[in-house]
Amino acid sequence: MSLKDSVKDALIEQLEKLEGRVNHFYLDSVGKVTIGIGHQVVSEDAAAELPLYIPRMFNWWLRRATEEEKRAEYQFVQLNGPDNPRRYKASYYKQFTRLIMLDQDIETLLFKHIESFYRELTQLYSRNKGFQRNFDDFPNEVQMALFDMIFNLGMTNLRTSWPKFNGAIKIEDWKTAAAESRRRQVSTARNNYVRDLFLIAQQYQQGQDAKKSKVS
Repeated sequence: MSLKDSVKDALIEQLEKLEGRVNHFYLDSVGKVTIGIGHQVVSEDAAAELPLYIPRMFNWWLRRATEEEKRAEYQFVQLNGPDNPRRYKASYYKQFTRLIMLDQDIETLLFKHIESFYRELTQLYSRNKGFQRNFDDFPNEVQMALFDMIFNLGMTNLRTSWPKFNGAIKIEDWKTAAAESRRRQVSTARNNYVRDLFLIAQQYQQGQDAKKSKVS
């Protein structure tokens, strides 16, 4: 199966809203070098593989950056960031950078992330792992909430460090999942967004259960 178009479209729109679209290196709230729509650049080698450009003549034409230029800019941003990056917006780092990523490449990175996380989510949340349903059969709101969790936490962290949360998902207790979804490293608005998705799923489930009770 593949991710439903309705979920994918809503996910792309929401991720850009939450992460922003930044065409240069910056430090995220925990001090990691990032670019695009929340794409974390884990090393110099990873930076060297990115499609980055140097604007020339007032951005009228571009020159592809060399590996050395990419590594140098990655190092500079990583080593010269503020002590508390949480207080600074991504735009703060523009003054320290000259390399940029094009919109089409930013979107390509995001699509790759979504495809990769989708594969991981379908592996993690499946009937074979003791869940009542496979990931593809979860309510759309739950799928979107889990995407946000894995986008921010990574699969290993989500799988191993959130037992109460995953226990709630296993029995489809969306209300408890909402309460257990809070992450320290993200904004209150983002935590509320994920919480509300689970609560919407809970309300819908309660409505369905009520209808079944009336019929029986």
